[in-house]
Amino acid sequence: MSFLFASFVSAFSISPLKYTISLDAGDAKDLVVSVKNDSNMEKEYQTKVVGVQQDSSGRPIFKSNSDVAENWIKFKSEKTILKSNENKDFIFTFTIPKNTPPGAHYLGIGVQEIAGKNISGQLMTTVILQIAGTANESLVLEKFYPVKKYFFNKNLAYFLQVKNVGNIDLSMKANLQTYNFKNKNIDSISINLGNKLFAQSNRSIEINPSVSSKIFWPGLYHSMIVVDYGLTNQQIVGSANFWYWPVWFLCLVGLAMVLIVLFFIYRKNKHEAVE
Repeated sequence: MSFLFASFVSAFSISPLKYTISLDAGDAKDLVVSVKNDSNMEKEYQTKVVGVQQDSSGRPIFKSNSDVAENWIKFKSEKTILKSNENKDFIFTFTIPKNTPPGAHYLGIGVQEIAGKNISGQLMTTVILQIAGTANESLVLEKFYPVKKYFFNKNLAYFLQVKNVGNIDLSMKANLQTYNFKNKNIDSISINLGNKLFAQSNRSIEINPSVSSKIFWPGLYHSMIVVDYGLTNQQIVGSANFWYWPVWFLCLVGLAMVLIVLFFIYRKNKHEAVE
């Protein structure tokens, strides 16, 4: 079973909301999570550890058995009853196995509320666990293309998909550049790619840029996406083409065709009249 953060339950609170820690292989560390029953009645809770993944939009998903590091955490799994406004600290002990390779792991530590035989919700503290060693920053551009080959207005749209194939989470930013048929750069727009991308996760984004007035004439245009990522400011680049046929141009073409047809009809009728 997986849960999207944050849980719909608001009858209890948890702190801190996030830990970021770096440990060597063979190290051990205790993390403390404080839970408060904010309701006006006593509640029953049970400690819980899960892995954290990201969906294609970058939202975290708390899911059991999704990260090997879940097995490195020891905690007391007994149920706890908290009275109204009562607070309790829960201790989670992280023990990193020897010879663990460097890289990032994403975990949730916290509690789930028990109501009878059912789980009514959970709250988790996010833990970004970095195993010390050589960091590998690597981002792959999997897809970049306009959602349509032909645009008849300036409501342009692109689809972008990238994947973090490194071992640490990456910050990202992008710039979308547009070139005309003369290969002249006529537009440049900064694109927000959201929060940091987890290691071994992908991100899918539909880009709907505000279009410059310089995109006016009909014809073939060329777009280029430049994505900067990581602490080392590396780049990946993608490109795609699209045709722009504005309505005013299509109307002119249609009108010109009608005039040409009328012209030939006129000439034919005139020639027949002379004969």
